[in-house]
Amino acid sequence: MKIINLWLIIISLAIASLLAGSKALDYHGEQYTDEALKRSLVAFAVARGLNGLISVAQEAEVAMQPAGVGLTLSPGEILDPINDLIERFSVVMLVTASAIGVQKLLLAMGAWSFFNIFIIAFWVFTAGYMLVKHHRKRSSHPFVLKFALFLVLVRFATPLMALGSEALYQGFLAKDYQVASAGLESTESQIRQSTPDEPQLEEELSTLEKTKRWFSDAADQLDVKKQIAAYQTAAEQASQSVIQLITIFLVQNILFPLLFLFIFIKLGKSLVNKPYSDTTPRI
Repeated sequence: MKIINLWLIIISLAIASLLAGSKALDYHGEQYTDEALKRSLVAFAVARGLNGLISVAQEAEVAMQPAGVGLTLSPGEILDPINDLIERFSVVMLVTASAIGVQKLLLAMGAWSFFNIFIIAFWVFTAGYMLVKHHRKRSSHPFVLKFALFLVLVRFATPLMALGSEALYQGFLAKDYQVASAGLESTESQIRQSTPDEPQLEEELSTLEKTKRWFSDAADQLDVKKQIAAYQTAAEQASQSVIQLITIFLVQNILFPLLFLFIFIKLGKSLVNKPYSDTTPRI
């Protein structure tokens, strides 16, 4: 092996040992993973809250119908499609949060002290082994170097994936996430304002009392045309925001890790299958 290549390998193993020992990549990777998990849980909570609010809005419309006078109004039914979409979004967010949880587990396993000590010791052994073999004009066994480089991939794959995922988010997705989250919050506020307060003891009121309440207390709130328009606007805004959030979380926390895993597997196979040549003659 050429002396330049030998020292490049030794320096690379030394840098890997320092990074593994300091756990700097693990710290930042865990921090970014926690932030991603927090974002997913916040989005999940907002989605579930909006889902519940839509259900309440629909039930409130049915409960305030003036029973017995032949008037049937259900403006809240406009929100049915967006309600279904939000339920599916909740499932996506649950899967995303689980995927981030798996990344946190892999980060913890990679930074495990026993494993850390083992790989650093093996890297030090590899560097010393190759120096001794070069000094004695003998070729080193290809398995030692291959395994050492494979451990580099295994040790830093998850932290680098977390760093890359956060870089992707900050570079391309952060602004869209903020806009979409604000859109969901605005939708929730709009639906809340457009939904009349439902009496807590509505079921205890007589038909006459319900009819009086309909034409008196709720008359100003139930401008049906305005309410339908408000619900339509809220549904359109919520649809755009939900689809945008689904895209963001799938790309950052599902598609990007899968792409990273694919590249990692390809590198691992290339490393294992690559023929090892050493120009130093055996003695």
